[in-house]
Amino acid sequence: MLLGMAGAAFDEWMRLGFSSWQAACREAGPTLGSLLTFTIQLLPTAVGGVLVGGLLVLLAGAIRRQRHAGTAAVAAHGGCIVGMTASLPLCLVAMPLPLAIPLVIGAEMLLTAACAWLLFALLQRPWQVRSKAYIDPQFDIRESGT
Repeated sequence: MLLGMAGAAFDEWMRLGFSSWQAACREAGPTLGSLLTFTIQLLPTAVGGVLVGGLLVLLAGAIRRQRHAGTAAVAAHGGCIVGMTASLPLCLVAMPLPLAIPLVIGAEMLLTAACAWLLFALLQRPWQVRSKAYIDPQFDIRESGT
């Protein structure tokens, strides 16, 4: 997410990407097609940053030797999908005040963190049940005296 924001700042600095994106999406209307088309066309560095950041999170989850690192990486991606999906239309309706966009980004980060935490907790649940259901295959055979 941080790389996506850095990419959006770079696009804004180089060719007014975010301002153009916001104006174009407002003119076309907040539809899924206009959001996707204008995001890819006007914010290419931001899209690339999000993709690279997502790949880094998955690689970190795969490389780490901790028990739940992979689950945490999947939960982070799920939280990010929910947060970005909810905040993309909010960026369109945010007033062009300097404080509106940072507030939307802050709300997106809180929503992303909450969804990632909830998804991580839900993904952990089946593994706990499965580990408790393990049957130890030790047999205690005794000879009877009869």
